[in-house]
Amino acid sequence: METWDYIVVGAGSAGCVLANRLSADPATRVLLIEAGPADRSPYIHVPAAIIRCVGNPALDWCLLAEPDPSRYGKVDLWPAGRTLGGSSSINGMLFVRGAHADYDGWAALGNPGWAWDDVLPLFRRLENSELGDDAWRGREGGLNVSRLRTTHPLGRVFVAAARECGLAYNPDYNGATQEGVAEPQVTQKDGWRWSSARAFLRPAQRRPNLRIETGSVCESLLIESGRCTGIRVRRNGVAVVHRARGEVIVSSGALGSPKLLMLSGIGPAAALQALGIPVVRELAGVGANLQEHCNSLVCADVNVRTYNVETSVPRMARHLGHWLLTGRGPASSPYPHGVAFLRSRPEEPRPDLQMLFGPFAFDFDERGIIPYTKPAMSFVVNACHPEARGRVRLRSADPLAPPVIEHALLESEQDLRRQVAGCRIARRLLQTAAFRPYVEREFLPGPERQDDAALAEHVRRTSFLGYHPVGSCRMGPDEAAVVTPELRVRGIAGLRVADASIMPRQVAANTNAAAMMIGEKGAELLLAERRQSRAA
Repeated sequence: METWDYIVVGAGSAGCVLANRLSADPATRVLLIEAGPADRSPYIHVPAAIIRCVGNPALDWCLLAEPDPSRYGKVDLWPAGRTLGGSSSINGMLFVRGAHADYDGWAALGNPGWAWDDVLPLFRRLENSELGDDAWRGREGGLNVSRLRTTHPLGRVFVAAARECGLAYNPDYNGATQEGVAEPQVTQKDGWRWSSARAFLRPAQRRPNLRIETGSVCESLLIESGRCTGIRVRRNGVAVVHRARGEVIVSSGALGSPKLLMLSGIGPAAALQALGIPVVRELAGVGANLQEHCNSLVCADVNVRTYNVETSVPRMARHLGHWLLTGRGPASSPYPHGVAFLRSRPEEPRPDLQMLFGPFAFDFDERGIIPYTKPAMSFVVNACHPEARGRVRLRSADPLAPPVIEHALLESEQDLRRQVAGCRIARRLLQTAAFRPYVEREFLPGPERQDDAALAEHVRRTSFLGYHPVGSCRMGPDEAAVVTPELRVRGIAGLRVADASIMPRQVAANTNAAAMMIGEKGAELLLAERRQSRAA
């Protein structure tokens, strides 16, 4: 049994940042625990190999939700990264901070220190990018953010079509404003994926005061007299206890963090008792408030080659060789080649839809990503601030049992209205002069689906997850919140949560950037308190 100043449970997007920042002081001993393996798989580092990451049990927890009654009982795969870097090692690499108003909204809910002006320095501290203006962007951080190395010609057509429809061009949606159409910004360096592990663990891994343990499943937190004093893990079949003289920080994500709290007796009392788990602290909000972006598709066949038809073995080999030599070409491509933030109707006070454009088409089911085999392009739309809420709960007291994930993604009529409106806007783009020379036919939703009822049916039958789960350990000042604005678990000393689960409301964005910012904020809070303690 060893004793540490800080124990971080989960080497994902936030956990890697925490481990880096907390171990920067050579006098501070830090343990980082990760259940998955090291990030050595080549699938992680080749951007286009995302289709080999999502749904791959070697890298993804491959969690399955309960049937969704709002989408005809569809069963979704809920990916969660199972390797160093967590979901930043298997995601689509799109870097989006979110709207300024998202964070001002968090602060308005009673979370001081989380307004846009508070979190902007944290985002800048994380980032190393040549994009945008110095007032908004970071230049010296570990996380490389860049434009795509190779943009499909239809990506530029998308930007032109959006401008034809009245949407302004925005050179930096991570800058002064989010609204408009733009080229994507991605977490890549020279065409390679730049995960949180590459950005923050690699520079820190040789520090003698930082230990990184992979293949270690945290089975429970140790709570003694109202304080978290350590963790119990299982590694190579052997139970090991690690003690914390300082604090334990849970960074296991919106699906993993509530699960670990509940396994440790922190959560809804009746549900824990029903599974035979002694209640250490009743917190009904653990696992509640789960939020996710619903994605809907509009797809069309086109008369130019798209990345759908580049998947034969000889072509993939050629593209991989080109990427290895230059960091360019289709192998450097994530999904989006165009991004837009727009309003579903003029009276909306701010953009309420995100639209992504890709030079290929695909489908999703419980197996993961399924390619479409003809030249095609797709528009993906989602309501930025979904009203629907789900929950995470335990299936059993077995730490290896997957959690129960319940989420009726389209139970809100407003969410459904916005998805339908987004599909209509995508159709308008297909009919622009910019796209007209390339479009052969729309095949999703299909020309036969014209009225709102038919489009709503299309949305319910074909929508899929954005892979952006948040909110299941909600931050807030109220007794129903799981963590305080300082990220302390309510009623348990020495224990914090720092990851996407603490978000009180979804951001208008992909969530990876915000998750890393939360890790940065957590480290800042811990280090400030440590300095104060030493001074006293």
